Amino acid sequence: MAKVRRRNWNNKNGSGSYWQIDYTDSTGKRVIKGCFNRKVDAEAELARVLNSLGQGTYINKKKDITFNEAADRYIKYHAEMHCKPSTYNNYKGYLNNHLKDCIGKKKLNDITSLDIQKLMHEKVNQGLSNQTVNHIIKFIGAVFQKMINDELMYKNPAARIKKLKSNHKKFKVLTIEEAELALKTAEEYFPDFYPMLFTALYTGMREGELIALTWDKINWEKREIMVDSNYSLGEITTPKTKHSIRRIDMSDKLVEVLMKWKEEYPKSSLNLVFPNQVGNYNDPNNIVKRRFYYVLDLAGVERIRFHDLRHTYASLLISQNVSPKYVQSQLGHGSIQITMDTYSHIMPEDKIRAVKVLDGLF
Repeated sequence: MAKVRRRNWNNKNGSGSYWQIDYTDSTGKRVIKGCFNRKVDAEAELARVLNSLGQGTYINKKKDITFNEAADRYIKYHAEMHCKPSTYNNYKGYLNNHLKDCIGKKKLNDITSLDIQKLMHEKVNQGLSNQTVNHIIKFIGAVFQKMINDELMYKNPAARIKKLKSNHKKFKVLTIEEAELALKTAEEYFPDFYPMLFTALYTGMREGELIALTWDKINWEKREIMVDSNYSLGEITTPKTKHSIRRIDMSDKLVEVLMKWKEEYPKSSLNLVFPNQVGNYNDPNNIVKRRFYYVLDLAGVERIRFHDLRHTYASLLISQNVSPKYVQSQLGHGSIQITMDTYSHIMPEDKIRAVKVLDGLF
């Protein structure tokens, strides 16, 4: 039973008394603490503790740790085991480069929503993109949530922080003429790269998805490609999101190109569609620097990122009045809103209005 009690002390310097509180915490452990000069102060503290226990918001201050300690624990015991290598590395980068020397030194229970908002403001002023800042805040929120689950605290100050609007630079895409010129150049000068470039332009697959693609994922009868793997940082993982696991339709021309390639490609014990010369996984940097850029330069086309081939695929379809909903399914976007936000600047106004109407209906 919780109570306030008086304790006496006596030593060579004299004698006196003080007040303590005695209660049982949420784990069933007996807690005796305090050195209150007045009984009324001890009673007020006991009332506060009992109220916290009743509301499920009690925190034993002995368990209070810094954000750095909490983040290290989250990365080691959660991200290292459950996240992709790229995500794990991103988390370590966020902590070491952006958090360790600021809120990282603070106790978890001393960090407020205002502290996090100030951090966002500082990072934006330092030149970080809004998307990167959003990723950092998401990481902070994940750390707090893990500590809540571990009963080290009860409140997540990042939970209601509003995300910054994306300020992505507009991507560059190839026109129909440029895409055709790039394909012709690759076919003539780099026939070993031509099938991969063709597949990228005709499917919108990411570079890592192309590198990880195996022949058993191609259904020739249904003319579909099953995308369920991605190559990243030297490892095979799942695609970017759960929605990225998808089936992509193949055109007649793509089927023709891949069937011909299957007769000529470097044989791979890994059954890869686009292996390197020794049958192993291609290096993403080599693909870009030793093939992709050379093709664009020879074709007289301005350099773009390899990922912009994905945007080119989507842009060309939308420019030909293909339904954004179909583009969404082929790209593996989680919602039509992502597709709309990404490509709305190339859509006719009437199409934008129409899709927003559909969103409202469902």
